Amino acid sequence: MKKYIPLLVTAFIPLFFLIPVQIKVETPMILAERFFENGGWIEIVILDIYAIILAYVILYKQKIKKIRTLYWSVFSLIFFTQFVLGLLINEKFLMSGDIHLPVPALIIAAPIYRGSRFFMPILVMSTILIVGPAWCSHLCYIGAWDNIISKKRKPKQVNRKFTIIFRYAMLTFVLFLTLLLRYLKVSTIVAFSFALVFGIVGVIIMLLFSFRLGYMFHCTTYCPIGGLVSLVSKIYPARIKIKKSSCTLCNMCSVDCKYDALSVTDIKSGKAGWNCTLCGDCLDSCHSNSLYLSFFNRKKNAWNYYIAIIIGLHAVFLALARL
Repeated sequence: MKKYIPLLVTAFIPLFFLIPVQIKVETPMILAERFFENGGWIEIVILDIYAIILAYVILYKQKIKKIRTLYWSVFSLIFFTQFVLGLLINEKFLMSGDIHLPVPALIIAAPIYRGSRFFMPILVMSTILIVGPAWCSHLCYIGAWDNIISKKRKPKQVNRKFTIIFRYAMLTFVLFLTLLLRYLKVSTIVAFSFALVFGIVGVIIMLLFSFRLGYMFHCTTYCPIGGLVSLVSKIYPARIKIKKSSCTLCNMCSVDCKYDALSVTDIKSGKAGWNCTLCGDCLDSCHSNSLYLSFFNRKKNAWNYYIAIIIGLHAVFLALARL
């Protein structure tokens, strides 16, 4: 019976977050509710069943890598499909009813520029507090693109010091520019143009660098939200650790890590590096079972409960993480 407790955790999370939204929020936030009465309740039930099935497959089939890529990509596809439907067919498909660019940097930049509508920053920060850096490897609608593009090749060695410095320079730059645009009372059209250019450059970086390096260069170097998540997550009590006594230094985990978090130095140190997003791909690749998730320095069933929480939040994001 104990082995099914993680499934109960997964089942509980969508209900915990979505039922209050369905009951308390006057403007319907559950998509189906916008189209027919009590549709929100039906959507909540469907998403909860979906989360339980997905968690069962991951927990008891132990194949996180392929399944993570699949459900993450499905989330991104649904997110952008709703965006297109909101643009072309009906604005009800958009979260706020207002159109803005689906660029992760705008999660923090747009509310700062407007001085209002902080729902998405609150949702993201709440998620980080619950699952730490996994937002970047399971729940970000753009990160799924970088993940697919970078999987085409074996990761090449990168200068980690440069990527870390550049990552936080980008975060500082975006915050400074946003505050400057707000202070100067720059028009929405001009601000929109800056955001559009930033988003296009991000896609170009994926195609040129992530693809060539076999490494998620956009997410680990360019994206300011990735920098914010990584910074906040340093206080998160979960870490990927390595049992030195059984590790054979085969470096297969390095091949599967697209975040440059498992270099030879990291492996020898016994823990994943700075960029680790707790994606879990390395757990599949380790033939000696030397990698594990440590939560408050405890490892027994830690990964099962952790991924159960992530899948529950994945269902919540399917319901709420629209534009």
